[in-house]
Amino acid sequence: MNGSPAPDTITREALWVSETRAVAAAARRRRLGYGLTRLLVLASVVATWQAVATRYDSTLLPGPLEVYRGLVRGWSVIGDAAIATTAEIAIGFAIGGAAGVVLGALLGQSRSAQRICHPYLVLYQAIPKTGFAPMIVLVLGFGMMPKVALAAMSSIFPVLENTIIGVQRVDEDSLRLFRGLGASPLQLFFKLRLISALPHITTGMRAGVVLATVSVVVAEFVAGRIGLGAVMMVGTAQLDTALVFAALLVLTLVGLAYYFAALLVEGAVLRWFNLAPPAA
Repeated sequence: MNGSPAPDTITREALWVSETRAVAAAARRRRLGYGLTRLLVLASVVATWQAVATRYDSTLLPGPLEVYRGLVRGWSVIGDAAIATTAEIAIGFAIGGAAGVVLGALLGQSRSAQRICHPYLVLYQAIPKTGFAPMIVLVLGFGMMPKVALAAMSSIFPVLENTIIGVQRVDEDSLRLFRGLGASPLQLFFKLRLISALPHITTGMRAGVVLATVSVVVAEFVAGRIGLGAVMMVGTAQLDTALVFAALLVLTLVGLAYYFAALLVEGAVLRWFNLAPPAA
């Protein structure tokens, strides 16, 4: 009897390790289940698409194989157009997002200014930006500028609105602590309000990048020279429906890439500042 624990004694550390492994294994099983379910849904959609396409002429509704052939056949044009569309979305969203953060931060500092300006902001959002596409093209020409302008105009509101909400929703205890420590107004803004608003800002960014993608394509429909929207218009004029669907497929992938990139940035930012996503 030397007081040492028996070989089969269960320690707290062993229980913690076992529980951690069980949680990790359950998380892996959930991810695997979600992945398999998504693949099944995708396969079901493609199969349904093919079944419906067999009932129509390929010039009206091409099947997945026809779309793939159209993608291969027109890849030289679609690839260049995808690069142009991707650049237009990035530039327009960057301008709109930056403007939304700056304006939202300024308005969020004053509830009076926010109440005065909010009806006009709602009115601005209620106006369909795509309706301005022909006028913007007439003013800015048929190059990249009208697409960038329309993307910026469409993406600014969700970022601005979420920035205002985030700047104003500051924990009162943290605010009193900063003021008690003698923090200046600039320190309060940059080290507390802006940091606390990051979950809301990144949420607005996710919505803004989707609106920017849609707006760029609409402007390309009107301008009709470069971009995936222009390729779709040319394919429609030539009754090359497979090319239209191929360009639409690539455009969908571009939009998904931007959305998931925004998700990755959001996750990295929230982890870096140890913040939680905004409550629903």
